[in-house]
Amino acid sequence: VEVLRSKKIELPKKLAKRYPAYELYLYGEGSYAEEHKVLPLTGIPVLFLPGNAGSYKQVRSIGSIALRKAEDIDFKYHFDFFSVNFNEELVALYGGSLQKQTKFVHECIKTILKLYKGQEFAPKSVAIIGHSMGGLVARALLTLKNFKQDLINLLVTQATPHVAPVMPLDRFITDFYMTVNNYWILNARQINLTTLSVAGGFRDYQVRSGLTFLPKLSHHTSALSVVSSAVPKTWVSTDHLSIVWCKQLQLTTIRAFFDLIDADTKQITQNPKKKLSVLNHHFIRHPAKHFEENPSIISNLTGI
Repeated sequence: VEVLRSKKIELPKKLAKRYPAYELYLYGEGSYAEEHKVLPLTGIPVLFLPGNAGSYKQVRSIGSIALRKAEDIDFKYHFDFFSVNFNEELVALYGGSLQKQTKFVHECIKTILKLYKGQEFAPKSVAIIGHSMGGLVARALLTLKNFKQDLINLLVTQATPHVAPVMPLDRFITDFYMTVNNYWILNARQINLTTLSVAGGFRDYQVRSGLTFLPKLSHHTSALSVVSSAVPKTWVSTDHLSIVWCKQLQLTTIRAFFDLIDADTKQITQNPKKKLSVLNHHFIRHPAKHFEENPSIISNLTGI
């Protein structure tokens, strides 16, 4: 039996004092967890953000699948999954903590990247997976005054209500939504962050699919929105929580992540076209074969 050992990452004292309720963890199990007791790390960083009342332990499903996939290729590449403990705050019911969570995530990204210092293939950015309100917090990072957009190389949101709050119960939450969405619409030309939003479909009674679609602007082509029941090799609808551990969906996500690795940098590619074409391949079209950057034409169809 593999033993789960999530390692708590020591945060700078000032940061721990400013956010006493929040923590950062590195997911691990078995021998992988033993090896990663010693820093610096050598993999590709991915940060998981839980949603309303969500647990940092929800990273286990995707983290475990990524580890199995890395084992299959003898750790030629591997992902390090980090997870933020937001103390299971009810941010969908009270929006007062959303800004605080966003600022904490910014500090976490900087802390994570320092864990790779001195490595030959040290990352300069992280990929983020956000469940529910965690996805909105990730989008809100771009609204912070001192945030550098190139700290994130990819954003995947799962059952995140991007359009509007499910229940606008206070001004904090409605103001937060307005700030985030206005920023993304007004700065669409400057935002080059590849973003994928996955909805749960008809089984998700908490967040209907219509709320999960990213603002589709003619000049913002790096955003994709899909429903899990239409994702190739997944084909199932998930409820609001099970989207985090739906094996078919997590397998699709991890296959895409491994196809996004640049062989030269051993990190996620910085090429936006490649990112979009990999996500298109796995989440939209999938012609039942491995991803190819320049697929060969099998046959030419001539007009009759």
